[in-house]
Amino acid sequence: MGAFPLECIPRLTPFALTLSHFRMRHKPVVVLYAPETRTPLMHVSHAKCRLEHVSQQVFLQRLFQIPELTSYDIEVPTFRPERLRGLVARNLSVALIMRGELPSVIQFVAALEEAAIKSLAIYFRRNQYEILCGAGRVDFSSSIQLEPAAFKNLHTVKLREDEPYKRYSDIPLAVTLRPLFSLHQLEDVEFEVLQSRLCVRDHDIEQIALAWRDIRRLVVSCAQCTSEPPTLDGLYILADSCRKLEELVLPQLDLKNLGKTIKRRPPKVPPPGSRGNPLRVFRITRYSRTRIEDAQAVSIAQCIDSLFPNVDIAQSWKHDNSLEAILGDWYLIWVNITAASALRKVALSRAYSDPTRICTGVPHPELSPSNSEASSSSGSTSNSLSP
Repeated sequence: MGAFPLECIPRLTPFALTLSHFRMRHKPVVVLYAPETRTPLMHVSHAKCRLEHVSQQVFLQRLFQIPELTSYDIEVPTFRPERLRGLVARNLSVALIMRGELPSVIQFVAALEEAAIKSLAIYFRRNQYEILCGAGRVDFSSSIQLEPAAFKNLHTVKLREDEPYKRYSDIPLAVTLRPLFSLHQLEDVEFEVLQSRLCVRDHDIEQIALAWRDIRRLVVSCAQCTSEPPTLDGLYILADSCRKLEELVLPQLDLKNLGKTIKRRPPKVPPPGSRGNPLRVFRITRYSRTRIEDAQAVSIAQCIDSLFPNVDIAQSWKHDNSLEAILGDWYLIWVNITAASALRKVALSRAYSDPTRICTGVPHPELSPSNSEASSSSGSTSNSLSP
């Protein structure tokens, strides 16, 4: 790593002349390069910038005109609630990292034109963003929709809260992601909240499913959730709408209120030969201690197994064998998902026939040869183990 004047970097010479023309002073440029690189100044392709005022957009536009600079890390100041002047960024073709208050970041990204980036990462702070949950008010940036034509190559988006201290107001998931809903081609979306409470409801999941039907990976994580988690209705929506989904991570699921859809569409064994939803990884990041009945756990497990029959249990069920994990609801649910998946392979017609067998540990007749022989000799079947 070294610090160099702009004039010493061949690709930045025109930009340095522009700054001199406007009599703008600038600090030396810090260049990061591998130790074995012999000519680091000849291969600069990534720029890290910090804007201090909206008037500096004109200089960033000059920087965007350098064809060799294909990725940026930009920190923006707080903007007024108005649309910014357009920035032509056709050379921005690899990745863009944005930092700042979320409304200002959205305003800046919406101003980009002809950007060909493949990935976008946003590290946001809140401040002005606090009012999103208050009295139905919505921040100006939440009314902005990114122009699809300007981001037609964008497939990966990551948003991460970058607050240094705890925040005690909620972040609503759908409202936060709303500016991105116009980008229907998104395939990989990750949202991480560290200091605030995250509000994820069935409505939020429904908005995501309607906007990104081709999504392959959806990861939502947080340190603390609100008291209104999504129900199984959200999983039904994702299974029906997102037919390419391969990885799904949610912070929590309501284990008491299972929603309305399961009553209309109870779990059914997928027909033989059907591929079903391609989801392979399914995780809930926030576990809770046992507070549901065994039959409830079985119902949840059979619903998940029927909606996502291709889930890889080894990849999805991660726990540390701690007492808290073993006593948690999801330990019991995953045990029943494992049992339901096994029954589908060896006794398809009876996989979901008697949910109490799985949750109580009673062997299924078709999985217990000794019980089958005893049943055939006595002419009757028994629903309990012999002492």
